[in-house]
Amino acid sequence: MEEKTYEMLWDCEYCSAQKLLGVTHRFCPECGAAQNPQKRYFPPDDQKVAVQDHQYVGADLVCPACSQPQSAAVKHCTNCGSPLQAGQAVFRHADQVVGPGGAIQPAQAPPPTDKSGGIPWWVFALIGVVVLVIGVILVNRFWTKEAALEVTRHTWERSIEVERYGDVKETKPCSDVPSNAKILRRDKGQKTCKTRKVDQGDGTFKEKQECTEPVEQCTYTVKKWQKARVLEEKGEGLSSTPRWPTVDLKKTGTCDGCEREGARSERYIVHFKDSADGETHSCGYSDAAKWKSFAAGSKWKGQKGVLAGDLKCDKLQAAK
Repeated sequence: MEEKTYEMLWDCEYCSAQKLLGVTHRFCPECGAAQNPQKRYFPPDDQKVAVQDHQYVGADLVCPACSQPQSAAVKHCTNCGSPLQAGQAVFRHADQVVGPGGAIQPAQAPPPTDKSGGIPWWVFALIGVVVLVIGVILVNRFWTKEAALEVTRHTWERSIEVERYGDVKETKPCSDVPSNAKILRRDKGQKTCKTRKVDQGDGTFKEKQECTEPVEQCTYTVKKWQKARVLEEKGEGLSSTPRWPTVDLKKTGTCDGCEREGARSERYIVHFKDSADGETHSCGYSDAAKWKSFAAGSKWKGQKGVLAGDLKCDKLQAAK
């Protein structure tokens, strides 16, 4: 779609003149004050003034000698004649996005880039956040304090998932629907468009439409296995022999309503009490033999994170 260019508006900060044109009125017609690029703004739709073949190209530059705004296309200031090699680009407003119904949506200006490498500022911000998070994790991992622990109890948990075969209702783009699915409904969706207003930095702005093509969505059913329920067994104490829950399948095979065993999981937990502050901690293991090696009432030395206070289960040592 063809882009259209319009003049920005600006209000004089020295007198009462308002709604001056960004290109046509480089100086206030009332008091003669120079246009301040930071005072420009996007006009309402009913006050837009189109620009046809205007002479300004690219972003304006501020003359380093007289501070007057100039076109980036000129080599010398049209106000004082000074060279513009050292001129700096003037202030630009962030894009303004107008959605369906005329609602103005928040939009960010293109991120500024690093002068030396052209790397956007947000890359450095993201790296900073990642470094901070890693730093906190490492500090909590290695900044620890000793803890005197006593084993207070043992618990265990075992579970088996039961899966059932049958119709599962899903919604996906129609191009991704499985070949064996039964389509229940198709939704074509609607094409959505919004208008983006982009400050050209020279007293004008461009308007362009951005449209999202609709993706047809299908709601369908397909035969597949899915988790129906979880069977659990729990126990406490070393004298309690860990056991798997009894699996009672209603029907077997591959039919509507047929069931099968799914994933199994087991966890053996040792519970501790810190003799210094009375806090309780637990460590979970997948190996029953490891779990049994912590005798009831036995004493252990451990490390706790100074920040989070979590027990480092891989650093436990039997107390002498």
